[in-house]
Amino acid sequence: MQNAWQSLAPFAAFVYAYEGELVTSFVLGGTAFFVITTTVSVLNYWFFRFQLNDDSILIRQGVIKKKQTDIKFDRIQGINTQQNIVFRYFGLVTIKFDTAGSSDNEGNLPAVSRSFAESLRERIGRPLGRAPSVLGDKAELEPLLTLGWRDMVRIGLSDRRALVVFAAISPLIERVDDKAYSTAVNYIENAAGDVFQASVTVAIIVFVAAVIGLIALLGAVSIAAALLRYHNFELYLDGNTLRSRGGLLTQHEVSMHLGKMQTLRLQQGVVMRMLNRYRLSARQARSSHKQSKSKNFIVPIVTSEVADHLRELFLEPEGDELIQIPASVRFNRISPYFMRARILFVGLLPTVIGVPVLWQIFGAISLLAIAWLPVTVILAYQSWRHAGYHCSSEGFVRRSGVLGYRSVALLYRKVQRVSVTQSRYQRRKNLATLRVYMASGSVKIPYIGQDTANQLRDYILYKVESSQQAWH
Repeated sequence: MQNAWQSLAPFAAFVYAYEGELVTSFVLGGTAFFVITTTVSVLNYWFFRFQLNDDSILIRQGVIKKKQTDIKFDRIQGINTQQNIVFRYFGLVTIKFDTAGSSDNEGNLPAVSRSFAESLRERIGRPLGRAPSVLGDKAELEPLLTLGWRDMVRIGLSDRRALVVFAAISPLIERVDDKAYSTAVNYIENAAGDVFQASVTVAIIVFVAAVIGLIALLGAVSIAAALLRYHNFELYLDGNTLRSRGGLLTQHEVSMHLGKMQTLRLQQGVVMRMLNRYRLSARQARSSHKQSKSKNFIVPIVTSEVADHLRELFLEPEGDELIQIPASVRFNRISPYFMRARILFVGLLPTVIGVPVLWQIFGAISLLAIAWLPVTVILAYQSWRHAGYHCSSEGFVRRSGVLGYRSVALLYRKVQRVSVTQSRYQRRKNLATLRVYMASGSVKIPYIGQDTANQLRDYILYKVESSQQAWH
């Protein structure tokens, strides 16, 4: 059941390429898919072994290419579980180990019993606490957040992955659509005769209906994907451990110890702004930018009130003074020279240099490139208007965005390195860019006063050196 879309890709390609009847192609493709999947599953099971030691777990796997992974317990940041509909019937789960030294889940234990998974949690000895999960009895904890079907609709409408899903199944839709189109055209031609050929209005109506139908299909696919991933989503805080659980066919349980959190991000795209909702994500330490989303703890949709409450809980007590809702008036603006620099170097100079060059190649049509300048002006203004920062005694929040907003909250004591840089343009205006580096990536505040940047840098380094708490 894992990676279902990727597994079905060869099947969809066969159905698309097969020249015979559509039903026959489904039968042959489905049979081949079942045989290949079953064979691969049996071989993977046969060659999979694991061993528990006092302080680590050893995993050996691979049919042709052998792989051995030794995971130390003290490197494990989180123990996440999945339980698809088949595993649910047999009382099995898949355990995924999330470690600081890997960009993805470093090791998996598929199809283990609930009792074994729970005993493994206790054996590792992480401060995970009791968990209201599929692994055992529900703890008597009240959820911090629960999501209903209305939230599934909101998540689906604001998710851009519907385009990816639609692109993956488009060859199959095209094949079916061709047959449906030819059948419809033949019927209309027989019924309407010459009137069909002369009716421009009918053609326009059909085109508009097709566009509306495509939009509706994308929305339905996206909502269905949200339902599959976040059905009955619940968020818990058990001691210092954050947990989420949700999913329709496959139930996902994700955990994160609050001490491992590096940054807390609040995002609001165009659709989310219309719905007055946000997407909250907490980032852990990661080794690279590759597959960085696997290190995120996601709360797919929250209101501003819930976002504030969760921030206070997640960053307590140091983050109490921070504000993260983008609309807050407490954010400090960056210098307007940020906007002017983008207009000058990204908009005006490329236009002045590019139009004469393009004129030699394309002639008068190259004048259309002048439109790049007003587009750059609008985007630069939006970027500057949405940019800002807010500082407290223990951390700061960086706000950014063009059409939407993103605010990133962090604590000073978790910073690993700080830099203050100046371009030639910034130096002339006595401005600088402050960038802090953390285990989850970097965050920068551009175009602030040079004195402000230096003071903030010195204060952050002081907080790092004087803190007695771990950065991870």
